[in-house]
Amino acid sequence: MRALVLRGVRDLRLEEVEEPKVSEGEVLIRVGACGICGTDLHFYRGEWRVKTPLVPGHEFSGVVEEVGPGAEWVEVGSRVVAEPNVTCGRCYYCRMEKRNFYCPNVKAVGVDVNGAFAEYVKVPAANVYRFPDWMSFEEAALIEPLACCVRGLYNVGIEPGDTVAVVGAGPVGLLMVQLAKMWGASRVYAIDLIERRLSLAKQLGADVVVNAARENPVEAVKADTGGLGVDVAIEAVGSSKAISTAIALARRGGRVLVFGVAPEEDVLAVRPFELYEKELTLVSSYRSPFTFQRAVRIASSGRIALKPIISHVFPLEKGPEAFRMLDERKEETVKVVLKP
Repeated sequence: MRALVLRGVRDLRLEEVEEPKVSEGEVLIRVGACGICGTDLHFYRGEWRVKTPLVPGHEFSGVVEEVGPGAEWVEVGSRVVAEPNVTCGRCYYCRMEKRNFYCPNVKAVGVDVNGAFAEYVKVPAANVYRFPDWMSFEEAALIEPLACCVRGLYNVGIEPGDTVAVVGAGPVGLLMVQLAKMWGASRVYAIDLIERRLSLAKQLGADVVVNAARENPVEAVKADTGGLGVDVAIEAVGSSKAISTAIALARRGGRVLVFGVAPEEDVLAVRPFELYEKELTLVSSYRSPFTFQRAVRIASSGRIALKPIISHVFPLEKGPEAFRMLDERKEETVKVVLKP
């Protein structure tokens, strides 16, 4: 089959590779669409070290092509998405009462094992979920990041009437804006440097948008909140600078969600006195433990818009070109999806 193979820093090639063979409890999926995630870009740039050669891609949808022994309950021909994280089920973390993906033996599709920038991918049958026929494969590919966002909002705990600031209006930030409104936020602020993304945030429900290239976002938000700041600040960029902005945006007693995946070597400089004086609650979010089913239900309800977030769809053979565009001309894109 054809697949995009990462062989080194900025070395992504379309190659012919062996089609996956399903084993006990696994299904083979013919990939319909796969989104390029920020973590995929980190791999591409060498900012997150992974073992190569690797076929990346973990935000995908497709059709069940084959089922292995013990997976007969999954119907061939089903339109599905898949939770990419596979835990061992036996370690300390897997047997905790609180559900998580802290498992040190976790194997993520497209991270630790070959993923869905390919014509076919295999996953455990227990990890697949059907999505409705009316939803396109491209839209369904956004269910994986949506599931991660749901986990993040569980952790930070938005309450009805909260004011919420989302730092970063990329694909994840745009999902966060919509989910925050669904969660009951009374006023949502979207902050970014790219006007196109801010216009989209406004279209998708943000009450106030702030272009941080033109004005100080902290001053702008505080001016609109009577000098207080917001109840909840969400960092959706993946940088220490964005985290610092989120901390500054939060009111006294506020909550901050560190959500974006920063480069492994990035370091946050924070004033401990600010945390003390404001009595902030800082939480983070890791992957999508047991939120995939809920994300499928949210997407299937039609209450969240996925299609407007997709700015580009490329055939698989143009994958290297798509990655170069995201790496060099990010301002031209929002969400980029590849189709085999």
